[in-house]
Amino acid sequence: MTDKTPSDPTHEGGARVVLAMTAICMMVVGFNTTAVATILPNLKAEFDLTPSGLQWVMATYTVASATLVTIVSRLGDITGKMGVFFAGMIVFGIGSASVLFAQDGAMLLFGRGAQGAGAAALFGTSLSLLTAATPEEQRAGVTGAWGAIVGLAIGVGPIVGGAFAHYISWRAVFATDLVLLVFAFLIGLHVSRRGYVPDTRQARAKFDYPGAFALLLFLGPLSFALSNGESSGWATPMTLMPLGVAAVATIILVIVSRRSDDPLIELRYFKHPRYFMAAVGMFFTGFTLFCFFVYFNTFVQSPDAFGYSPIGAGLAIMPLSLSMFVISVTAPRFLAPYSFQWPIVIGLGAMACGFLLLMTTSNSTQYAEIWWKLMIVGIGLGICFSLLPRLGLRVLPEEHVGQGSGVINACLYFGATLGAVVGGLAEAITTRRGISEVMNALPAGSDQREDLAHALTHGTPSQIQQLIAKMDPETSCALAKALRDLQDNAFDSAMLVAAVAALVGMALALMLLRGPVPPVHSAAELTRAKS
Repeated sequence: MTDKTPSDPTHEGGARVVLAMTAICMMVVGFNTTAVATILPNLKAEFDLTPSGLQWVMATYTVASATLVTIVSRLGDITGKMGVFFAGMIVFGIGSASVLFAQDGAMLLFGRGAQGAGAAALFGTSLSLLTAATPEEQRAGVTGAWGAIVGLAIGVGPIVGGAFAHYISWRAVFATDLVLLVFAFLIGLHVSRRGYVPDTRQARAKFDYPGAFALLLFLGPLSFALSNGESSGWATPMTLMPLGVAAVATIILVIVSRRSDDPLIELRYFKHPRYFMAAVGMFFTGFTLFCFFVYFNTFVQSPDAFGYSPIGAGLAIMPLSLSMFVISVTAPRFLAPYSFQWPIVIGLGAMACGFLLLMTTSNSTQYAEIWWKLMIVGIGLGICFSLLPRLGLRVLPEEHVGQGSGVINACLYFGATLGAVVGGLAEAITTRRGISEVMNALPAGSDQREDLAHALTHGTPSQIQQLIAKMDPETSCALAKALRDLQDNAFDSAMLVAAVAALVGMALALMLLRGPVPPVHSAAELTRAKS
């Protein structure tokens, strides 16, 4: 087989075909990350799920993805990226089919777990496939397009999911997965036949089984504890035991990685400031995105705020999604020859600015007052999604691009999980503190205090409204206002957490990205002493 040069039209056309294949799969992965949130009421009604079971419909997907993405990425380096990518499509398809035809909660959760495992393979190898198939001078553009597609899919997921649930059936969400995956699979067969992706397998490399086992014991229990802590309690054995296992596994992972000749995670690469910033930056990007996304959706759908339907809530985020998409596509083309320090600093700063501006949102705010704030957040997310992966992968040797992609994407997933948890904690703490103020709006000695206190803690919004409606008009108005103010304060707390995370990321970028742009593959020098 003859080598293709970067100027070879076949090579350039192949890169576009690989981009199309990975783009379809990233749409499926991103779509399923958020679309399911809008159909949770349908799933609860059909399968009679408990609140804990409903939570795990979302958590099973993210926990499986975060736990496996680094492992399957390394497998791609050793056994071949296309093989792992094909396996990811098949496993994701099995998961989607299981949910599509699910008759009980167990089959539903199995399907979501399989989707998460498939998403790990697709997410972990897609970026390294693109990098391998694209000439060096064009990689910034395709990396930006990859980030734009992921961001757009996450943004439009609630719209499409809500529309399917309202007009067709919630099962149509998963039927759509299968249709898209069939198209991607057919494109993948064409990519394999034409050899558009160079074979970068490491023939003598050995898979680090002890490292993989330690990583599973670290990320799996940790993700479980973070996802389950708020509902089960942070001081209960169900939370403390997984955290303890994760702590021990962290120590084991470091020891095993240092002793291995070919570790699952090459810790020495983290000594390179740009690779470290790429991983940490993606963690903060995922953290802020989901801290915002979960609680913005809840706020705008509240009857006491905007009162939007799930479809309306998805449309409300479109300024963010569209600005993120446009910036992700265009920014890398203009910034590829330059240091990414100031663009990334500006991106994280824009996110922080947008979140701080959103803290002024209240139940009386009009949508015309916030759409431009969402655009500011979207611009920041677009810069980070498009530039951070490129920042880290360009300094790695070609044989470890898959490993690096897995680590960076694991940081994104883990950041998203932690962002949703910490944002929820901030919102819950604010709510608990504010409940006493709401109760003070009731007359002293009122028999309704106990009922209202129970409803505020365990009840649904409709139950709370029914209790308030039974009170005299003056008390009812005072309580309704207190509850609206409490909801505003809780939303502000979540936005403040997101803003602080973005500011921390911005400070790290200022420190870590100083100096001239390092040469391509410069991180390889960090492992020479080991060999």
